Amino acid sequence: MPFSLADYAKIQTDPKRKMVITNMLRESAIMELMQYENTDTLSTVQVRWNTLPSAAFRKLGATYTASEGSYDEVWESLYALGGLIEIDRVYEKVRNPIVDPRVDQVLQKTKSIMLTFNDYFINGDLAVDEDGFEGLKKRISNMPSRQTVSASGSTDILDPTASAANARKFLDKWEEAAYAANDNDFQMIICNEKMMWGYGRVLRYLGASGGPLFDTATDFFEREVLTYKGARIVDIGLKKDQTTEIITLTEDPGDGGNDATSVYFVPVNLEDGVFGIQLAEPDIEEGYKDGLVLRQILVDWFVGLATFGSYGPTRLKNIETPASWT
Repeated sequence: MPFSLADYAKIQTDPKRKMVITNMLRESAIMELMQYENTDTLSTVQVRWNTLPSAAFRKLGATYTASEGSYDEVWESLYALGGLIEIDRVYEKVRNPIVDPRVDQVLQKTKSIMLTFNDYFINGDLAVDEDGFEGLKKRISNMPSRQTVSASGSTDILDPTASAANARKFLDKWEEAAYAANDNDFQMIICNEKMMWGYGRVLRYLGASGGPLFDTATDFFEREVLTYKGARIVDIGLKKDQTTEIITLTEDPGDGGNDATSVYFVPVNLEDGVFGIQLAEPDIEEGYKDGLVLRQILVDWFVGLATFGSYGPTRLKNIETPASWT
């Protein structure tokens, strides 16, 4: 049965694992919403419908022409994500440090792991890094064309606040992308920081507010979050350099420029959405090396993404960088 790491954190009794999983949830909103299935292999395969069999009306006394549907095999793999920490054993004897070096290094490591996961969730590409899973940008580009929606309707960029017509067009295209995401049944809207406040800016420009267009809820840590039709609006944040946006503001809309950004609508389910696969929950192990001088702490997670359906996540692209809006 699929589960979320938020569910697992609530029942975890090992304090080290609980700390790691809780910090992963704190550093990545995706972790709270994603569902995972455990597997006992490093790769898994499913079949999905490719073409449907024909159907027709027939005359009385006539027969139907036989036909059958066809299938595609879809393979997904697991990848090792984690890190190793080494700390001199002398720190175990230091009394009253400002921070506990072991705990602090584990917190830093898990934050780096989650920022890396977030980056690959959007930008992962096996052609660039065969050791990491493939992300939404690449997956959606290989799906039917209706899963990619241009905010402008072309290779131009759209400035949503340049006019009331543009603002309405932006919301129309937003709705189009939302509906194409598993028939309007999605749980996450993923964007960058600038688009988080940019969406509200469009609503204020039109004088629209409240209702299903904008609402609030609370997350695992009781922090207030923004929602649209019940789906969580997630700022995917920065890469592990803590400077570069994961969803950039410099995408090429198709005209050779570098002045656009995107929003992703993500259903989370096993049939027609996105979900995680893993060998087991994130693991943490400790031991010594080099004559008991260095304590090693290993954080290790065999994890991957899966999208077995033909239709699921969508990308709304060619939105002008919000800083350049009128």
